Amino acid sequence: MLQKLIQRCFTQRDASQQAQQQLEQWQAWLHPISEQQPVGDDPAYDDDFQRMREEVNKLSGVDTALIAQLAQKLLTEQCKDVRVATYYSWARLHQEGESGLAAGLTLLAGLVERFGQQLLPTRAKSRKAALEWLAGSKIQDSLSLYPEASRQDIENIIAALALLDGQFADWDDASRPDLSGLVKLLEKRLTLAGGEAPAAASAVVSGEQSAPAPAVQSAPAAVQRIQSGRDLLDQARELSRYLRDQPQGWLASSRLMRSVRWDTVHQLPPQDSAGRTRLMPPRAELRAQLKRLHLQQSWMELLEQVERMFIEGVNHFWLDLQWYACQALTKSGHPYEQWSEIAKRDLGMFLERLPELELQYFNDGTPFADDTTRQWIEQHVQGNQQRWQPDTQAVTPGENYDIYALEGEALTKADSEGLDAALRWIASLPEMTSMRDRWLQRLLMARVAEQCGKNEMAQHLLSELDHSAAPLQLAQWEPALMFEVKARLLKLLRLKLQRSEGDKVALAQQIDALLAGLVAIDPAQAAVLCQ
Repeated sequence: MLQKLIQRCFTQRDASQQAQQQLEQWQAWLHPISEQQPVGDDPAYDDDFQRMREEVNKLSGVDTALIAQLAQKLLTEQCKDVRVATYYSWARLHQEGESGLAAGLTLLAGLVERFGQQLLPTRAKSRKAALEWLAGSKIQDSLSLYPEASRQDIENIIAALALLDGQFADWDDASRPDLSGLVKLLEKRLTLAGGEAPAAASAVVSGEQSAPAPAVQSAPAAVQRIQSGRDLLDQARELSRYLRDQPQGWLASSRLMRSVRWDTVHQLPPQDSAGRTRLMPPRAELRAQLKRLHLQQSWMELLEQVERMFIEGVNHFWLDLQWYACQALTKSGHPYEQWSEIAKRDLGMFLERLPELELQYFNDGTPFADDTTRQWIEQHVQGNQQRWQPDTQAVTPGENYDIYALEGEALTKADSEGLDAALRWIASLPEMTSMRDRWLQRLLMARVAEQCGKNEMAQHLLSELDHSAAPLQLAQWEPALMFEVKARLLKLLRLKLQRSEGDKVALAQQIDALLAGLVAIDPAQAAVLCQ
């Protein structure tokens, strides 16, 4: 399989020769540790190695810059160890994408060429396992953070693998690592990056592309030919940064990046049998940072962090960012408040092109949009597909006492003091004496709970209202109220079914019963809700 990739990329060139040219930049890393011990001592019990391994094994908040720094120190001063080299390759990949992986694999190829099976760890099985780690899920997950594949970088990776493959050919079968998993992944990304090699041979990659680099990649040139999605994103970042620095430049800067990241997506990400995509979820610390800034009401800093996170990895699918952005915009005064409406329309057009994107999941089951964001999208995002929404002002429960007039105050209390305080306040309302009044009181609680993202609580309240309405004969005397209850409950149950939560058969039966009830009350309006 590797040979096929080499033929696709290097029709008239020598892949190993290209890798050798890239190796010139790594000579300082390839010197023996000492004449007596060319590969140095096993670092298994070294503090730096242990610290590096701990960082690699973290589930979130990994300091890849520290890993790269420790790896350089170990490889140049203490040991020639494939574990250190593979960790370095992963750290560079995580920081820079394919170009970082190409650099790390080129270094590894140089180590294998120079020291062969002398490389640490000493045991052949351990060395083989360390090399095969490159074909595992860790590398795959980090590559998924960079969906825009670069053909030139993939060619550099394949050149390094070609050099490695030539060295491994002299190893016995028991010691030879299997990197076919990585090769298969590269084959898919090569297709994304442009398929077959161009007729004219590509220029040999410059030394800067494979030289040991700092943790943060340098900015691209202001004007250069765009040859890949990666180049496009780099150029867009520079343009966006310039626009953001101009007076009232946020809107232009933001819309530029959304156009580049959203308008180049033409279909929903593929899903597995469980309904999950292969996309990596946002890092946990990003969520914590957004929540902290929102609670602190640091609106401008929140807006700045949202824009930074949006261009990271596949976070343009993380729709919660848009909720935070609009929250910050609406609280930041003129002109930001007006810009929030434009941001909503842009999001709406994106979701119109990709229906049900907000119902998708990252590979760990984290939703693209949490319950609060989904509720916000359905109620407030303009340009999205029209969906039925109950008119909170259309229904007047009584001549003398309109409980819905209190909904705004209840939501304000929920925002400032929490949902529990808002529900206690509703429960303490005076003049709630009749069965009908108490029924309306529960409906107000359900509305507030749903708008606060507490769908489970809202579902239970609506179910109780649906079952307790018969003695009051509301379906006959106030059909609009019953229609609202059933429609809200239908929406929540459908959402639960889409998320594969609970008994699907029972949920489907409940949905059918609700639809039948809605049709009985108002067939014309119920037609909007029938799928």
